[in-house]
Amino acid sequence: MLISRSHRRILAAVPLLAMIGLMSGCGSSTTGDSATSAPAASSAAASPASSAPVGADAPFVTTDCAVADVGVASDVAPSVGDTYGPVTVSVSETGVPIVSIAAAAPPTQELESYDLLVGDGAEATEGATITFNYCGIGMQTRTLFDSSWTRGQPLTYGLNELIPGWGLGLPGMKVGGQRLLIIPGDLAYGPNPNPDSGILPNETLVFVVELVDVVS
Repeated sequence: MLISRSHRRILAAVPLLAMIGLMSGCGSSTTGDSATSAPAASSAAASPASSAPVGADAPFVTTDCAVADVGVASDVAPSVGDTYGPVTVSVSETGVPIVSIAAAAPPTQELESYDLLVGDGAEATEGATITFNYCGIGMQTRTLFDSSWTRGQPLTYGLNELIPGWGLGLPGMKVGGQRLLIIPGDLAYGPNPNPDSGILPNETLVFVVELVDVVS
């Protein structure tokens, strides 16, 4: 059940920063004494998008971020969750988000940020190092390309190391919260995403991020 919701729309009027993949393509993230490979665009959790992605003709495609599989196509709108334009998100009893994207979802020209669950812990500030769970879905392909929930381990990175949409959209979030980011292509992977990622050139991306900890 959703606890609280607030909405912020952020104008994407900043220069595109140097892209290093979502989390530094060849790097690793360290949480405690264990190292976790950072998910680059090439480490897709689902099958790469094709010219005919799953549910291409279906009115809705719903993805469980805990399942490393293709989404479920449906003719019926989601019955639970909150809707933000073509995107509907609900949070399961386990805390893992379920994301539905409607057909013909238009690319966004702005960075959109919505609190799904409002945390009550430490606040992420600009440039902070954070530990988080997340999943990412292409708005146009409606295909899951990565999810930390499927791997069962959060990641730790500095906001300055992430794609620009994350650095702009996550400050102000508090530990324990979940936030929906809808990121235009120029603040994500731009015209040249990794060809193995399943992400289209300049594709709008949908992320749900759970803030686990603020490290510094």
